[in-house]
Amino acid sequence: MHLLLKSGWILHRTQAFHTSVNRFLSVLPQILNARQFPQRRSRPKREEPTSSSEKNVYKNPWIEISWSSKGHRETKEDAKQASEGNENGGGGGKDDDPRKKLMEKMKRWLAISLFAYGVLFMLSPKTSGGVTADKISWSEFINELLPTGQIYRIIVLPEQDIAYLYVYDTGAKNSRGERLANMYRVGIPSVGRFETEVRAAEAALGLPPEHWTQIEYKRSENITQWMTIIFLGGLLIGGFLLFRKFKGSFNMTDMMSNMTKGKFTIIDPHSAEGKKQLKIKFKDVAGCSEAKVEVREFVDYLKNPGRFTKLGAKLPRGALLTGPPGCGKTLLAKALAAESTVPFISMNGSEFVEVIGGLGASRIRGLFKEARTRAPCIIYIDEIDAIGRKRSEGKGAGGFGGGSGEEEQTLNQLLVEMDGMGSGNGVVVLASTNRADVLDKALLRPGRFDRHISIDLPTMLERKDMFELYMRKIKLDHAPQEYSQRLAAMTPGFSGADIMNVCNESAIRAASNKKHVVTIKDVEYALDRVLAGSEKRSRSLVEEEREVVAYHEAGHALVGWMLEHTDALLKVTIIPRTSAALGFAQYSPRDKKLFAKEELFDRMCMMLGGRCAENLKFGRITSGAQDDLQKVTKSAYAQVKLYGMSENVGPLSFPNTEGFQIKPYSKKFAAVFDQEASLMVAKASETTTKLIKDNMDKLETVGTKIAQALLKREVLNYEDVKQLIGKPKFGDKHLVDMVEMCCPKTMFN
Repeated sequence: MHLLLKSGWILHRTQAFHTSVNRFLSVLPQILNARQFPQRRSRPKREEPTSSSEKNVYKNPWIEISWSSKGHRETKEDAKQASEGNENGGGGGKDDDPRKKLMEKMKRWLAISLFAYGVLFMLSPKTSGGVTADKISWSEFINELLPTGQIYRIIVLPEQDIAYLYVYDTGAKNSRGERLANMYRVGIPSVGRFETEVRAAEAALGLPPEHWTQIEYKRSENITQWMTIIFLGGLLIGGFLLFRKFKGSFNMTDMMSNMTKGKFTIIDPHSAEGKKQLKIKFKDVAGCSEAKVEVREFVDYLKNPGRFTKLGAKLPRGALLTGPPGCGKTLLAKALAAESTVPFISMNGSEFVEVIGGLGASRIRGLFKEARTRAPCIIYIDEIDAIGRKRSEGKGAGGFGGGSGEEEQTLNQLLVEMDGMGSGNGVVVLASTNRADVLDKALLRPGRFDRHISIDLPTMLERKDMFELYMRKIKLDHAPQEYSQRLAAMTPGFSGADIMNVCNESAIRAASNKKHVVTIKDVEYALDRVLAGSEKRSRSLVEEEREVVAYHEAGHALVGWMLEHTDALLKVTIIPRTSAALGFAQYSPRDKKLFAKEELFDRMCMMLGGRCAENLKFGRITSGAQDDLQKVTKSAYAQVKLYGMSENVGPLSFPNTEGFQIKPYSKKFAAVFDQEASLMVAKASETTTKLIKDNMDKLETVGTKIAQALLKREVLNYEDVKQLIGKPKFGDKHLVDMVEMCCPKTMFN
């Protein structure tokens, strides 16, 4: 009877599972055939027949079901005929797409695997015989269940440390009055001592050996686990075989090729799209006059190579554009691309190296392969220092101070492509960087980068041309020529990007104030904003702090006015700025490259003028002179270590070394540097203090006038200072190339 009930239960579960599989398989093809999931999931609707004779037939890899127009179920033969009619009718014939064939194979394989897995899972034998076993503790087993004498069989599973206890169904109860179940499960502390402890407990109860409980040991074969492993393994093997069979549809080689392909941009000047991108010409690049002359030679060679080859000249393999940021290196490369009328391929240096090893070298090969197919051609690599750093000199790739192994492989491939055994002609490599000092020597030698084109900060004349160029793009109240000369004199050390930013900020300022044109006040406001940040009038100072800042700036102006090798100040202000400066003095420099020792010493005295004025006026010093002290210290060490202007050190020059770099001098000599620099700064401070003390009346009168004027007006220019204290002692002056920032962020925070 028990076996009959068990067989019926298994049959019932098998039929239920079969029904579930049928339902799942009826929907599975629609799920797998869907190109993308809809936003709202709903059951697919069956189309209504357009005529009474039309059949709605649904094909399934395993079940073929069809409905007539009246809704009753048809025979398998009718459905087969209908499906053949649909395949050979107006549906377009048989589809030979290999992707669809692969999907059909995968659907059938998945259906077979799911069905087999479900059947085996339902028919797998259970250790408990399909009956739920209650879990009890070891003490409950020994002290409560075993004394009842109702246990007739114990099955031990050594792998799981579990024992199943089979109990007679007699309605017996334990010591707590609870009716005993048919089966229990108990955890075993030690499998080796289990039988010994059970026998000892039975002997303690007085049971004779013939009445002891039967104990069996079974090696549990976890059929479910093995079925899962076989199922997943079958899916992987089947998927791999199908992939091998239809590998033309999913080509792994193409995927790797797309990954290793360089992310470069190709611009063809002869195409319509290329003409739209190449709008910048040499005439649109202001300044860089010497650099443009050298770059034009590449254009002439690419356009007319016969004129050069006739004389035996060879085209330079490459040119390296160096210089500070914002000076127009990338802009000049764009102009070269537009003027040369040959294909232009550009790529950033940071796009070569990624996590995958060897990817950078592969992209280098792909880049030059593409360039050779389009020769004559220009390759432009922006920020080449990302892959062109000096290779490690120690053992192993990526040694201390060098690049990583992947970067070195990329660099080696670049060296081979530019001037190796397989390098070809007709490809010019153009690169730019603002860190030429970190590049590998092999990359800089002739035959690779033959030309090193330096693009420095613009001169005063070049700044004038840049202001006129960018001011033509905004609506001014006067012609740009009326402002360009003065603005060029007010912007020493500005790059082309800074000048463009000044013009743009002035237009934004005028538009914010709802003006119709841009005035000179808007341009001066933009100049101060780029130089020191926007005004922060909300950062109000107490009266005492404003007075300290005013006398500090007055001290700079007064000392500079009284020294020979300093020039007149352009502007002084005590308006707080977003750069954490509570005031600053701006000077109008001249384009001078050489400075004598006396000139540098006067510059140091002028930088210390604000600190000394504070000390003499208020009897104390503040943190507002931090920026001045940093510049004075830097100037003193430069005179001692670089320029050979110290008598004790002599005519020696040592490069500035930082971090863990090896210093070419001893610690004792470094102490001499420190002592000489300290003495030089102390001498400048003493000279400045003596200068102010000797002119104490001027400090009290002239200095007070400047300070009071700053407290009242907050901004003074050259003419205002000249009206307050008269002409400079040594005549009209031309100030040094510097911008003094007073009261840095450490002051009054």
